[in-house]
Amino acid sequence: MSTPLEAILKAIESAVPPPPEPIDLKEAGLSQRDALLAVCDAIEVWRSDEGETYATVRVGNHREHHAVGSRAFRDWMLGELARQYVNKGRPASATEGAVGDARMGLEARAHLSGVRKPAVLRVATRAERLYVDLGQPEWNAVEIDGEGWRCVVEAPVPILRTRRTSAFPVPKQSSDFSGLRRLLDRLSEDDFILLVAWCVGAFLDGVPYPILILGGEQGSGKSTMARLAQALTDPVNGDLLQPPGDDRDLIAAARNNRVLAFDNFSGIKADLADSLCRLATGSEIGGRALYSNHETATFSARRPMILNGIPDLAARGDLADRAIVLRLEAPAQRVTERDWARNVAAILPATLGAIFNAIATGMARLEQTPTPDLRMADFARFIVAAEPALPWPTGGFLAAYRRNRGQAIAALAEGDLVATAVRNFIESRETWTGRLSDLYETLSVTMSPEARRSGDWPGNARWFSDRLRRAAPTLKALGVGVVERRGGTGLTVNIGKIASLASLASSDDVGVPRDSDASDASDARFRVLTEAHPENASTETTGWSEVIP
Repeated sequence: MSTPLEAILKAIESAVPPPPEPIDLKEAGLSQRDALLAVCDAIEVWRSDEGETYATVRVGNHREHHAVGSRAFRDWMLGELARQYVNKGRPASATEGAVGDARMGLEARAHLSGVRKPAVLRVATRAERLYVDLGQPEWNAVEIDGEGWRCVVEAPVPILRTRRTSAFPVPKQSSDFSGLRRLLDRLSEDDFILLVAWCVGAFLDGVPYPILILGGEQGSGKSTMARLAQALTDPVNGDLLQPPGDDRDLIAAARNNRVLAFDNFSGIKADLADSLCRLATGSEIGGRALYSNHETATFSARRPMILNGIPDLAARGDLADRAIVLRLEAPAQRVTERDWARNVAAILPATLGAIFNAIATGMARLEQTPTPDLRMADFARFIVAAEPALPWPTGGFLAAYRRNRGQAIAALAEGDLVATAVRNFIESRETWTGRLSDLYETLSVTMSPEARRSGDWPGNARWFSDRLRRAAPTLKALGVGVVERRGGTGLTVNIGKIASLASLASSDDVGVPRDSDASDASDARFRVLTEAHPENASTETTGWSEVIP
């Protein structure tokens, strides 16, 4: 005798109509291409802002979103073809040519529909709610708003996946970071605060992200820490990424990962450092070099990033200005990879729940939270808003963040002879005005023969100009500003303490647009020694200019 539940399930099963009989391709007079398009009649196709075509398909009780050119969508099409059609009594199949023709038809359909949607990975927003794809086979998600967070069957907006996308564990309703703190007991309190803050910030949508830089000697656990940060924000199939060689590599990584975790940088060239900063803040990268037919193409997105390496990657001022820098020491006691993985798995559900709880708190309190006077102000403001749900006292984040920036600036100044020379030169003055070449000659006199021979000191005024431009963020943070003026007598430079320089501003200062992080409160007064328009640069220009609003 069946139980009531079994009877109900049997009744439901009998009420569901059986699937329709497969259609014979020959009898229906359909080509493989036409049959593939027929199975796609009920799906939605749309285009991203970059013009790529995507499809939203229903699989069982959930929807999935795939690029029309992806392997996942190809597999879905062929699976539906085999389910709905037969050929000579067997499940129908199709050639790669037919698949390609069907894809072209879907691209045309998407173009004609005019439907455009953001192409996003892992995280999306809609109507004051944040959605996080858990990466599980059911395509369920977490929904976060100012009232809390909850698991939902699916996000109401498309969130894409790639072959790298892996699954979060099901998060646990929690506000407990103690498991993570025990796991990271070798971190200082400041470093723990900043790591948690970075993880919370990595889930935000539409704001510039600080770059997490992990430094330390060999054996200090940089790669292990990078893997943990990625597991907490965007778990992947596979390991950490190899450092990109150029913009092509960086764009490819950004298309396949929301959080880019790069392992073992041996150094960062100026062009790559600029592209990393642009990707963190949302500026375009790429250009004509991406295509062999000389078309211009750009890639625009924001991505949280993790960089690790033995060299001091924050020694570049442009990176340090947008970074959280953790310098790791070797652990006092080693653990096996298996034990570490088990320990991480044990704390992930509660830690994820605590991160989502902090995000909900930040969303609820953001409007009433003032903007800090800091670089990366959007990120900093959100963390301050979320502090009641974070494992430190109110004000702890800003104090740790300022100390971290101060340490990075001090390290930059110590390692940059030009920044040190300019700072020492202006220490006993309020301002100095003169030609750039005169400044170079004046400072060169104070340099030792060893500094000149080693290359630490620029060998000519043009090289000095470039070094001065790169030292600008460090000098600005140290309270020293540089203003360029162009006149009939050539290039004149005003150097001084920032408060004194404000009085020297005039309408003929050479201005340049602010970068994508220009809303930062720290730039509200004026922007010092910023790069000039690259399209206007030449071998005859100094490559830097200044604006004071």
